[in-house]
Amino acid sequence: MNWDQGTWDSGSWDQPSDYFSPQPQPKPKVKRQDYYPSRIGDQVNWLDNYAAKLPIHGATLGVIAGDITASVNDAKYANYVLGTWLTAVRAFSPSTTDAVDDVLTGGGTGAMVLPTFTAPALPAGVTAAVPGTLNRIFALISKMKLSAGYTEAIGTDLGIVGAAVTEKALPKFSADLLQGAGCQCVKLTFAKYGHMGVYIESRRGTGAWEFQAIDTESPYMDERPLLVAGTPEVREYRMRFWDKGTPNGDWTDVVKVTVSP
Repeated sequence: MNWDQGTWDSGSWDQPSDYFSPQPQPKPKVKRQDYYPSRIGDQVNWLDNYAAKLPIHGATLGVIAGDITASVNDAKYANYVLGTWLTAVRAFSPSTTDAVDDVLTGGGTGAMVLPTFTAPALPAGVTAAVPGTLNRIFALISKMKLSAGYTEAIGTDLGIVGAAVTEKALPKFSADLLQGAGCQCVKLTFAKYGHMGVYIESRRGTGAWEFQAIDTESPYMDERPLLVAGTPEVREYRMRFWDKGTPNGDWTDVVKVTVSP
């Protein structure tokens, strides 16, 4: 049995019911901005660029010298934690696992000496910051973007311009066959790209297009029986966006499936 798979902590404690009260409050999550990268390696580079460029543009954007200095330190400290410090922690982590294994199942006659992690030194001129470095950086960026001196070129140089969002002109969907009780059913899986829903039409055989459904949550299931019992039929589907009671936009390409008994 591995050391962390036992039941040593599965019993009851003879403690008052409020022993663990008060519960710690959950930490607020940082709302990620569209210009801030998702990969840690890219975040390190972003923070490095921000720290280098803020002193160049800060005064133009109405930021006082003290706030520029504080925000640069926030960026450099966050850069240190995500880069140098986190790399060292991850390199140290395997030695802790080895030490636990040695303590519990290892051999030898000498007393164990447990590994000790020593954090890398802070870069020159950088001081440890209070919690919330990204919150403060993002708040300052929001103020700078409201400055009369702000331009797209400055925002790009600071790295605070997010990628342009291209609005989707059409829904996207696929049709899959599932076996139902009496015949096959059609599962329509769709993406509505921020719209309220999709407006679905269908056509069977040589018939005309007819309203099928308005759906706000994917997928939609077409469970209609066959027009002629026991006879396979071709079903065609198309969609467009639906918002506030009105279908809108162009139709998608037609998707065809053959439904069998």
